Amino acid sequence: MSKEHLGGGLATDAEARARVEELVTRLTAYKASYYAGEPEVSDDAYDALEDELRRLAPAHPFLARVGTDEIADAWEKARHEIPMGSLNKVTNEGELNEWLERCNTLLAKEEAEAIDGDLYVAEKLDGISVELIYRDGAFADGITRGDGEIGERITPNVARMRGVPPRIAHEGTVSVRGEIILRLSDKEVHFKDYASPRNAAAGTARRLDGQLNEHLTVLCYDITEEVELGTEVEKFELLRELGFATPNTYAGDLEAVLRIYRRYEDGYREQLDYEIDGLVVRANDLRRQGLLGELNHRPRAAVAFKFASPRKVSRVKSITWETGPSGRVTPLAEVEPVELVGATVRRASLHNMANVRRLGIGVGDEVLVSRRNDVIPYIEEVTQKLGGEEQPPERCAVCDAGLEIDGEYLLCRNDLCPARVEGRIHNWIDAIGALEWGDKLIATLVEKEMVKEPLDLYRLTVDDIAGLERHGKKSAQNALDQLHGRLPLSLETFLTALGIEKFSTQTARLIVNAGYDDLDKLFAASVEELAAIKGLGDIKAQNIVDGLARRRAEIERLREGGIEPVVGEAAGPLSGKTFAITGTHDRPRKEIVNLIEDNGGRVLSGVTKELDYLIIADPASTSSKAQKARRYDTELIDTAGLLALIGGS
Repeated sequence: MSKEHLGGGLATDAEARARVEELVTRLTAYKASYYAGEPEVSDDAYDALEDELRRLAPAHPFLARVGTDEIADAWEKARHEIPMGSLNKVTNEGELNEWLERCNTLLAKEEAEAIDGDLYVAEKLDGISVELIYRDGAFADGITRGDGEIGERITPNVARMRGVPPRIAHEGTVSVRGEIILRLSDKEVHFKDYASPRNAAAGTARRLDGQLNEHLTVLCYDITEEVELGTEVEKFELLRELGFATPNTYAGDLEAVLRIYRRYEDGYREQLDYEIDGLVVRANDLRRQGLLGELNHRPRAAVAFKFASPRKVSRVKSITWETGPSGRVTPLAEVEPVELVGATVRRASLHNMANVRRLGIGVGDEVLVSRRNDVIPYIEEVTQKLGGEEQPPERCAVCDAGLEIDGEYLLCRNDLCPARVEGRIHNWIDAIGALEWGDKLIATLVEKEMVKEPLDLYRLTVDDIAGLERHGKKSAQNALDQLHGRLPLSLETFLTALGIEKFSTQTARLIVNAGYDDLDKLFAASVEELAAIKGLGDIKAQNIVDGLARRRAEIERLREGGIEPVVGEAAGPLSGKTFAITGTHDRPRKEIVNLIEDNGGRVLSGVTKELDYLIIADPASTSSKAQKARRYDTELIDTAGLLALIGGS
């Protein structure tokens, strides 16, 4: 098999250090003379030397750029080019073997080779995920992970970070995925007050004034699959050739993977200048990755091989019960602070009422605290019982309404509870795709009681929003334009946006396709009639009838206010259809998105079973995304096919 160590990481080759120092000295002098109006070398010579430095030390501080001087008043929402999902996790050799067996069994059905002899390993970085978008070689956008489909555009800040080349030698649109990290050496100098490098990176990356972002670094590990590559080895070689800094990577068989893992566990992890919480192990061959596909939006061909979670003993100071946006009440334990994996843990979720009873936990108890997967604070057990047992509350801490028990959970069913109101507004905004409406704006509007139900959104004025902290008239106008620009709403979107419990887009589509194509028909439907629709059943039908009845008055107010859902052509020729866009096209991506949304369609960030059309430059492509779409019976079209669906040019 190929050699284990393939490169990457942030350490500079010892033999190259002298050359790096020489290059930095010369480039610094050349830059100073250039700005003084007396350049010593040509632009081509300067660029060649800088390219050499980037190749030898891609994350060197000299390569950090000042970026734009513009100070943002709020970060706008943006949709990802590459869906930023999560990985399944394994924590020991047995679980890793089980993962491999599952992959090999699936590949055998496709008459493809097993993967356990051809694996690729990269360090799993403990940072903040970011997508870097380049257009015709120039850095254009930096977008945070967000919910995996929609994040925040923090481009000016990313432009300041190390490891992000301002230009790359690649035409068209290229999307690169990376992780924003704070190197431990930089933390010691610039972020001494932070216990956790990750927390420091998260807070700094989103600073509106951009300060200190030049001390953050981006390590990259993925590039759009439309770039014709065959293996992970080739992918990382391309990333490095283009000038991106990457984590350390290795290739080998299963035995090599286990040997590498033990090396990190035995002390190599502590030698790094940045924090990692495991290794990412995946099939090296990209074709076999495509054949394996995804399960629950997570790739089957990759797992995070996590390091053992450290644990420490602490004491419970208090237990609170917080009502979330769905009405579910979650118990949280405040503990005496403990340091775990570079973070100070003060609070840990107890998850639900049943878990509190299982632990028999109470204030004053001594408990064992961990950070599962080096991320989530978790109370593993009560090590010494010193207090009484915590009793679940009977009333909601937010609205004082009585709570109901639903299996393992406590629920607030009060539709006027501010926590639930905020949740419903979030759901409405997410369902209609109004990206300009951020979490903070929604929270502020609900807190100030300016918005209590979706209709209130449409009554807001520019001055209403501009009067809020960190919102100017321009951002207020953009938000309102986007909100009203989504009208009219298709009936499927309207029903999904209501946020009725256990009511998805697929459920709405089943109902409309069964002939319930206006609200009055749906209000008149009985539980038995809805249950007869294939794919619904008795329980879901009962939820729909009950949910619509509870929201009937609110729905009628929406209709009276002019928010009347429409069906079919009235909502646009693409009504009820979902689209994803991949690769480079003859029109800008934003124009394609606008075409779809203006004609009643909905844009998804990736290929799922819910997807109707994948827009791709070559519908005959054999890329992994195209193969996955075909497995789901998704139709592949180009922009000409999209225009044909719309019925015009």
